[in-house]
Amino acid sequence: MSGGIAFFDSGMGGLSVLKHFLERFPGTSVTYLGDTARFPYGTKSRETIVRFAREDARFLAEMKPDLIIAACFTVSSQAFVEFSEEVRPIPTLGVLEAGARVASALTRSGSIGVLATEGTIRSNAYPRLISGIDPAIRVFAQPCPLFAPLVEEGWVSGAVAEAVSMEYLAPFLTKWKSVDTVILGCTHYPPLLPVLQKILPDVTFVDPGYELALEISNRNLVKDHPERHSTMRFFVTDGVERFLRIGQNLLKRPMGDVVLVDPVSEKLAEHGERS
Repeated sequence: MSGGIAFFDSGMGGLSVLKHFLERFPGTSVTYLGDTARFPYGTKSRETIVRFAREDARFLAEMKPDLIIAACFTVSSQAFVEFSEEVRPIPTLGVLEAGARVASALTRSGSIGVLATEGTIRSNAYPRLISGIDPAIRVFAQPCPLFAPLVEEGWVSGAVAEAVSMEYLAPFLTKWKSVDTVILGCTHYPPLLPVLQKILPDVTFVDPGYELALEISNRNLVKDHPERHSTMRFFVTDGVERFLRIGQNLLKRPMGDVVLVDPVSEKLAEHGERS
């Protein structure tokens, strides 16, 4: 591949970002790397996250895309500078800023909630970003460590998803009732949106992946290559069959082949085997 957009995430969550891009840029070639063997990133130390991000970035840079998107809030909040340095001069984007801007514009109460991984919350990235936009806005962050595994297993509805969601959203029904806007601060969370809206029907939920795709469209950051046929390529570091089965349901379209890869050695493995 040369040109197009490359995405990476710790697993399947980044597919929620990719879905918005495919809807907005249907003719653009895309590559997606899911580091499923080392999922989740959100509970790892910053040093480990930086190392993983650098390795993932190097692998994608070999394909010479026009743009690389860190479709992972943990990397975007804790390792984005190092990730970007690794692929320079290829432009890079994260998934934090677009959601922060939109949520800050939408809130009327001046209280914004953030649902995110422990790593993203620990980084203090959203309070810092939102304070830079409007220092008067208060941010209430709720870690949701079980949301990502639920989505990775395809459990995005039903009794289990509802019970876990109710546990995490309980503060917004009691001590944080002033919150009127909530940022889905992990790319795994959008598939749970119908459950979250059922519990908090009067809250506006912001999907940063959607907002990022809209911003990129408005700013004309994606190059056209009309002479080329668009392609979709998917790489994972473990669990090809599982990624294909659950990923197609999340993406709402066929994915074709999913190839196993080792981003550390940057050598493709045989389909279905580790190198």
